[in-house]
Amino acid sequence: MIHFLLLPLLLAADAKTPAALAADAERARQKNDPNAVALYQKALKANPRWQEGWWALGTLEYQKDHYPECRESFRQLSELSAKAGPAFAMLGLCEVGAKDYGAAFAHLKKGLSLGFGSDAIERTGRYHLARLYTCAGDFEQALRVIAELGETMEESPAFITLAGTAALWKPLFPEDVPASDRELVYLAGKAFWHAFARNAATAEKELEELTTRYPNEQGVHYLFGSFELRNNPDRAVAEFDLELKNNPNHPGTLSALAAEYLRRREPEKGIPYARQLVKLLPETVVSHTLLGRLLAEQSDKPEALTEGTRELEIARDIDPEDPQPHIALASLYAKVGRPADAARERAAFTRLNK
Repeated sequence: MIHFLLLPLLLAADAKTPAALAADAERARQKNDPNAVALYQKALKANPRWQEGWWALGTLEYQKDHYPECRESFRQLSELSAKAGPAFAMLGLCEVGAKDYGAAFAHLKKGLSLGFGSDAIERTGRYHLARLYTCAGDFEQALRVIAELGETMEESPAFITLAGTAALWKPLFPEDVPASDRELVYLAGKAFWHAFARNAATAEKELEELTTRYPNEQGVHYLFGSFELRNNPDRAVAEFDLELKNNPNHPGTLSALAAEYLRRREPEKGIPYARQLVKLLPETVVSHTLLGRLLAEQSDKPEALTEGTRELEIARDIDPEDPQPHIALASLYAKVGRPADAARERAAFTRLNK
């Protein structure tokens, strides 16, 4: 007969430790055993802080397109490792699969800021983040996310189509582009890809072809003008003018022309474009900042300086964390004899620009 005091010891000896359960799960995964998921779940129940286990379980579920399940695994992992970029990236990718786009957007952005980790996660994470930016209408941010891969990655049809969708300012997922626009989008994407891969000659040839074949399509001349802006600004302005003939309210073109005339110190030419941009996008920092800076260039007109101050203050109040309105205000306050206000804005700029 077993003494009742020995029973707990005997039962404990028969049970596996968390380390042994983890080893069982690892062996099953390495052998592609279909029981691996269940074994990881059992091991993680015994040791919920096993980070490698959550990663392995989440990866197994992701590979099977089990998006709600993999989302839960990577959610657990991201809570255990709040600064692990790959965990947030994979959480975001699972949420993309589950079509929870709002959460995916936030987690992919956090993954990017912390670092995606492996090349495979980097490519997939950037693709889906740029895809979400494009569908949300933040085209320049989408292109920035794509461009940072342009010098290191081979041409990819998926990325090229996505780049073309963003470059032409189409707020769509690439798979939703109408069949009639697919050639246009692909040509635009190839030109963008080659431009950021430092293959300027090929990009210019493709942009010439694009504007010849599709001279009236929205975004085509804006894309060519953006390409020419650094090395041939007069050609860029001509392309921007053509874009506005086709699409008088294209925000990117209005912004580009206002910024170019600001750079040239020709505020009287840039102000009309900036005013139109403010009417189109009254809630954006860039529209009010451009108009304010152009007005501030007209030092001989007190009413322009007053209006410029008001525009820059609006820009600052829309997003107090954006450093650009602060430094523009610091300069303008100094110009109109408000040194204390200038010092405050300069200090805010210095703090934010770090």
